[in-house]
Amino acid sequence: MFLENKITEAEANGLVVPLDGSIESTVAAALAVDGIGADYVTGLVMPVQLSDEGPARTAETVASLLDIDCHRLNLQPVLTAFQRVVGETGEPTDDLVAMQNAGERFRMACKYYVANTRNELVVGTVSRTDRLLGSVAKHGENGVDLSLFGDLYRTEIEALADALAVPSNLLDQSSRLMEHTGATDAAELGIDQRDLDSILHFAIDRGCSASTVADKVGVGESVVERTIQWCASTRHKRHTPPKPSMDN
Repeated sequence: MFLENKITEAEANGLVVPLDGSIESTVAAALAVDGIGADYVTGLVMPVQLSDEGPARTAETVASLLDIDCHRLNLQPVLTAFQRVVGETGEPTDDLVAMQNAGERFRMACKYYVANTRNELVVGTVSRTDRLLGSVAKHGENGVDLSLFGDLYRTEIEALADALAVPSNLLDQSSRLMEHTGATDAAELGIDQRDLDSILHFAIDRGCSASTVADKVGVGESVVERTIQWCASTRHKRHTPPKPSMDN
């Protein structure tokens, strides 16, 4: 009912769902189809780098299985042109993080272009895990109309995938892609995903001390402290820009 109600409130025609081969985007697309029907869902596959090709193929398979209208937007030429223009100003073009962030912002612009032309709402697929850790580009993946997983951790989204009977082969591909790229915050901390989500839940949601969290989850206190510091260092990504006070 959530998706249907929001579409009605906005007098929109449907939803735009970015598909990147991840469990999050796969579940988001499945929920969209379940909520409003495949005819009202637009999938966007937007590879930026050559390494995105595997995830893009998985995303297209998801769209085909869900029978949704899907479009591939190859953004590599856009990023190449951007690098050339930036390079002409004398700015460095080999900053990997900066270019990855730029790629995500190009994706955001494309999502909204398609959404505007179709009078549709953009669905966000960022988990609470990624939002708290700041594992997103500022003004990138969080540039959405509906934050579908704003209160769900990654492990909860995985459980939701099981409840929705998402084909296991798609979930397996998503997991393998993440492992291949090494893009797992849990791995960087030396723990598994369930422990990471538990740390975030007890430390952030329930406000427990680092020692209490460590005891509850069964990890070292230093891991908890690193996780909390990680969240603190990316707080700026979760809040509106600061402004000077006009109060006397």
